[in-house]
Amino acid sequence: MSRTHDIVDPAIMGDESSMYALFDHLRDNDPVAYFDHLDYEPFWVITRHEDIKYISQNNERFINNPRTVIMPQAFEKMLLEQFGTRNGLETLIHMDNPKHRKLRNVTRDWFKPGPVGKLTPMCEEIARQFVDKMEAMGGECDFVKDIALLYPLRIIMSIMGVAPEEEGMMLKLTQELFGSQDPDQGRGEEMGEEMAVLLDFFSYFKGVVEDRKQNPTDDLATVLANAVVDGAPMEELDQISYFIITATAGHDTTSATTSGGLKALMEFPQQLKKLQADPSLCQSAAKEMIRWTAPVRHMMRTCTEDVEFHGQKIRAGESVALWYPAASRDERAIEKPNEFDVERDNRNQLAFGYGGHMCLGQHLAILEVECFFRELVSRLDWIELAAEPEWVQANFVGGLKSMPVRYAFK
Repeated sequence: MSRTHDIVDPAIMGDESSMYALFDHLRDNDPVAYFDHLDYEPFWVITRHEDIKYISQNNERFINNPRTVIMPQAFEKMLLEQFGTRNGLETLIHMDNPKHRKLRNVTRDWFKPGPVGKLTPMCEEIARQFVDKMEAMGGECDFVKDIALLYPLRIIMSIMGVAPEEEGMMLKLTQELFGSQDPDQGRGEEMGEEMAVLLDFFSYFKGVVEDRKQNPTDDLATVLANAVVDGAPMEELDQISYFIITATAGHDTTSATTSGGLKALMEFPQQLKKLQADPSLCQSAAKEMIRWTAPVRHMMRTCTEDVEFHGQKIRAGESVALWYPAASRDERAIEKPNEFDVERDNRNQLAFGYGGHMCLGQHLAILEVECFFRELVSRLDWIELAAEPEWVQANFVGGLKSMPVRYAFK
């Protein structure tokens, strides 16, 4: 019996054990599974590492438009009416070449290893502030709510030029956008509420664009507000969409990695001891945490020609959903994938995507996670769970929602 309908069940996808059990089942028994559901336009579910890598690096045969994220047909229709596309606001993750390449180039230099490396002192200082906060809380906190959600938010908002007093609003909007299926994070059950979240983002960043055009600084917001594409100012809708994807993806996925990474260190205490003995391993540990958590659950591609995987023929015009957590635990490509190893060589992982759409902010994400754990492990004596963790119920971007911990510093 096919279990493909489980892939859109937020309760299953919002529980670590049930999600990975589902992916194990699909990889082994139905690696190219057809999803046909009354509320959704059909698509194919892809769960093996080799297939996801192949699709990701062949951007002409598998394009991002017109479907990039799994959404109910009714919501796709609403977005089409409001924005003219089924994806709604067209961000970098929704675009194909040549437009994707042109807009990616606007900030490419900002996110290269060299420029990102210059942000190290800022990241180290903010990491120190949040580890100080954790220590000052007296040995008990909700690591997700008190630390992990706020630490990368402070960094990306600093880079984007967003004032500290507006960070709470930005966090709330991001949770409403990515956690719309979660009863604790979604704005409401009506699809119109999701549309309202997008419009709130649009309104806020439109004001930022206008300000940075009149009052340019050296932040990333100024780069985006004054960007030129094909010899003309970037179109407003593209600008606002760029702001939204940078501001939201720039912290939500990193917070999921930070909290999920700490959970992994508690589950594999010998790995924590390794980091404490040799903090230089924190960079490879950060990459392992990203593989382990794979916060971006899926992306979709649409075939431009007929293809075949494992005996299943996918026709031109049909869509495939690529499941990155499934690829991250595929033993066909990754040795002992269910073991957390801070010394693992993660060059083969797909949690950042692959090919032309590989995550633009990957070097910043690694730096942020590395800086936090380098600061934490050098000061931490011991740490343990104080209650069962809770997960966000979502099938696009997911991670921990709550993780109470007890700890002591040296």
